[in-house]
Amino acid sequence: MKTYLSMGMGVNSVAMMLLLLDLKQEFEAVFVDHGTDWPETYEYFEMFQGWLKDHGYKKITVLKPLYGGNSNLYNYCWRLKILPVRFPRWCTSNFKVGPLHKYYKTPAFDFIGIDFGESHRAKISTKEGIEKRYPLIEHEITREGCIKIIKEHGLPIPIKSGCFICPFQKISQWKKLRATHPDLFCSVEKLEARNGEHRKLMGKKPMSLSPRKMTLRKLIEEDQMVLFEEEEYPPCHCGL
Repeated sequence: MKTYLSMGMGVNSVAMMLLLLDLKQEFEAVFVDHGTDWPETYEYFEMFQGWLKDHGYKKITVLKPLYGGNSNLYNYCWRLKILPVRFPRWCTSNFKVGPLHKYYKTPAFDFIGIDFGESHRAKISTKEGIEKRYPLIEHEITREGCIKIIKEHGLPIPIKSGCFICPFQKISQWKKLRATHPDLFCSVEKLEARNGEHRKLMGKKPMSLSPRKMTLRKLIEEDQMVLFEEEEYPPCHCGL
């Protein structure tokens, strides 16, 4: 039965892949590129692909999703004037999980990178011929254990994987995006404003990606006044 590894390029999935390589487990690692991961994740991905090649391992398979005529999650949201939402998580289903399951040849095992400390999140299930497995839990490896595995292989620790337009991001992540990638932050602001204008025309209340239910601009300006010096944020040229 074919075995796949769902690769998110965060700490857990990288450690899981390294663990299984050391155990000489046969699998195909698959990464879905929906175009909205953080730049650091794409940089790490390219570095890790090179490391795999240099050490004689198979490179990670890259998939491009196609949903609603778009392969890029941001472009899809822009065209429809919508924002990703916490529930239902349609973005994950259509731009991440869906492409994986479409690619998998069933019956198959799908290795998921949930660590031992988050065992409560793991759900044993078999759906459409795909059975989820959790190697990190099976080997009782915690988050700290994952970091140790990565360091033992001489690799840097990746950032938390996720989209730069994800509504689950913490305030600290939005502030980091504004400080380190002002161009991307501006693009998210524009998407939020576009959605707000659209909802206003429909007589609906505006939505926000911020956990404080305010616009991202207001969130950053509020925290900047209280916590940051003005020069800590680079100039913004989005025109909003």
